[in-house]
Amino acid sequence: MCVTPASTNEARRLRRAADHGNLVEVAHRVYARPEYWVTLKQAQRSLHIIRTLSAAHPTWVFCGPSAAMVYGLAVSYKLLYKVHVLTSKKAHSQSKNGIQRHVLDNCTSTVVEGIPVTTLERTVYDCLRSTDFKHGLAIADSALRLGRVTKQELLQFIERQGMRSDGSEQALATIRHADARAESGGESIARAIIMEQGFMLPELQHVVRDPVDNSVAFRVDFWWAIEGQPPIIGELDGHEKYIDPEMTVGRSIVDIMTGERLRESHISGTGAKVMRFSFADVLNTAYFVHLLESFGVPRASDVGELPTQRPSIPEARFLETVRNEALRYWELYQSAEVLTEPQPRALECLTHG
Repeated sequence: MCVTPASTNEARRLRRAADHGNLVEVAHRVYARPEYWVTLKQAQRSLHIIRTLSAAHPTWVFCGPSAAMVYGLAVSYKLLYKVHVLTSKKAHSQSKNGIQRHVLDNCTSTVVEGIPVTTLERTVYDCLRSTDFKHGLAIADSALRLGRVTKQELLQFIERQGMRSDGSEQALATIRHADARAESGGESIARAIIMEQGFMLPELQHVVRDPVDNSVAFRVDFWWAIEGQPPIIGELDGHEKYIDPEMTVGRSIVDIMTGERLRESHISGTGAKVMRFSFADVLNTAYFVHLLESFGVPRASDVGELPTQRPSIPEARFLETVRNEALRYWELYQSAEVLTEPQPRALECLTHG
């Protein structure tokens, strides 16, 4: 947790400490020690702020991306710069100071990790109808991966809300493409772009037998079986495998990279073409499309109904493009684990500009 003032005098003391660099104001009237804050990933920072605000405001019910974070869903960094809280029409107050209020009466809530949140079905639904397909698919995939809700239950919940509700059609189309086998948000976003660009859908987490030792099996992220051609394997490289203690289990980076090379050489021995790419490659849509085409991934004639966002006026569409590009670079910055405190003004420009 962070610290938030309980009185006017305490607010002044915390403000003075922040002015002298001993604290950093990470949200409105929410403070942390800078040397601790820079060690946290964006998701951890968001949870710190949510826990702090929940303790300061016990009656608040968190919703949307904030509730999704509490559940442990794969939420894009670009959705984490505001805290989303429920309010009613009767108690409606203005959204400000980084708090986004959503008017919703008679909404069922639950408590997860001591934090009041909307139900999992409601949380997923609200996220999917308010974000684009690729970020929504990451949330939907991770919700199924948790094993606490099924695709059928989510579809039924959305249908009960009525298709006239704002964003319901987009939420429904996203859920129809959700797959619990996706192991990370990056894989989900890559698959969404593959669909959006009209490529053949891969099989997820396909098992490949080691041609050197048939008792050994490898699971690959993406697998395309193409008639008359060698299969294509897609592998998303994540930096966590090199730095996360739970994944490195005491091995050095050299040991891990050596193991990866050995694994890839054995997979290549099956005759499959191995296509490796990073999350940065995925976010660069033009490059990712070129990569898929270069390795021979075929186009699909029908990938089903994909959600589309409402058209906007040219000026707004241009500004949204610029904003999304800025947020793409911000996501890359965050994923690079650069331990540098972001400049508040720069962050404000990215999220509100």
